[in-house]
Amino acid sequence: MHFRTGTPDDAGVIATLHTESWRSAYAGIMPGSYLDGPLLEERTALWTDRLGPGRTGSGEDLLLVAEEDGAVQGFVYLAGQPDGRILLDNLHVRPALKRSGIGRRLMGRAFAWAAECHPGRAVYLEVLKDNAPAIAFYERCGGRPSREFMELLPAGFELPVIEYVWTPLAVASWN
Repeated sequence: MHFRTGTPDDAGVIATLHTESWRSAYAGIMPGSYLDGPLLEERTALWTDRLGPGRTGSGEDLLLVAEEDGAVQGFVYLAGQPDGRILLDNLHVRPALKRSGIGRRLMGRAFAWAAECHPGRAVYLEVLKDNAPAIAFYERCGGRPSREFMELLPAGFELPVIEYVWTPLAVASWN
């Protein structure tokens, strides 16, 4: 497995993997009409914007890509936030490769980046409350629930979300 920083050229493949991951993980959680709708177009617009000039790798955010034999197998995206924390906004692995260790390796590299580039800052993420496999993974990785809330998604529906946090010490010592 090879890990590298994402580039603007990755927008399409990242959007495709993001869409594949959502359709697998969120079936039965998000409306089927949304998952089967223009999700790929939405994810493509998101990643084209995120990976635009001066964005990823700027020091405040990072797209880390896991590849094997030239094919993207997973990715993690982190972004500095105005409150001083680092948002782990996306962690996706090809559905067929879940539980293979790729997600854990991406987490480790993401935390290493956060500890090195943003020492003393907590890392957090938001996970859908009904996504039991992801919650179990984040708890195995040492995440602690910090709050729950309802999130209104741009598509117009609300879902319950749990925020998980890793303290600066947990980030710096994670393995």
